Amino acid sequence: MDEDSNLERLDHRFTEIYEAARAKVLEGQKQKALIVIDNDALLLYRTGHAVEKFPGLRPPLYIKMKTLGHMPLAVYCLLHEDTGRPLSQERRAAIVGYRATVEACAGDLDTREEAARGLLPRPSLIYDKVRAMLDTAIIDGQVSAADLAAFARDVYEDIVPVLEAAARAQLDACHARIMQIRHELLSPQQWEELRVLVLGPYMARQGQDFLQYFSGLLHTPIEGDRRLVYYDGDDLEAALDRLGTTMLDAEASLAIFGHRNRLHRDVLADATTRYLSALTRPLRKSA
Repeated sequence: MDEDSNLERLDHRFTEIYEAARAKVLEGQKQKALIVIDNDALLLYRTGHAVEKFPGLRPPLYIKMKTLGHMPLAVYCLLHEDTGRPLSQERRAAIVGYRATVEACAGDLDTREEAARGLLPRPSLIYDKVRAMLDTAIIDGQVSAADLAAFARDVYEDIVPVLEAAARAQLDACHARIMQIRHELLSPQQWEELRVLVLGPYMARQGQDFLQYFSGLLHTPIEGDRRLVYYDGDDLEAALDRLGTTMLDAEASLAIFGHRNRLHRDVLADATTRYLSALTRPLRKSA
């Protein structure tokens, strides 16, 4: 028992040593240059300055277009489980409630101005198609699978332009701020040493707009550890820990294993693969 306790204490000391080293690595990067994309804001860490916060990564046009893009998905989520059968009272109430919220936003969702400015090829029909689908469900008391599928196919052509407009609006806002930071706030050396940490939803890491933007701007892989790191969540402190872990593991991995990506996988990964191959070989032969 004492031996186990000694080993546990020793490994606990490893954790303490590692966390202290990670904190120093992270603080060192903050003293060089670090940009964090956190929700609507860009945070800038740099030597000799308090953390600077620049809001505005979700301009009004982005919010409007993204909201329009989400509406057909909301309709699908409301209706897909109950196609071909009468709507329950609870489901009908949810549809009526969402329909009222959509109706209340009619003026805010008008896109004739954006079309006139060339931001959309034509005024979006998403609002009208969503409202019509919801009205059908409410009046008929049910929706067929064929009707929902037809709605989804029909509204697709309207979703693409608004999402493109949303992406342009957000990336333009980000690019303007980044160019200001690069040319007015950071030295050339700080820019070369800059790292970027992006917080966002789990599924969004596949092609996320900020990841694509900074990957191109900094000439660094989207999936890597050199200058760009993604954290799937909204916990800033946990995200900063992830950045510190990524940096420290890359440095230690290069020193110990000879390549910087080894510790980005579980430390037991290679041994597990080799052992499982031998362990399951008799099962594969008998199958």
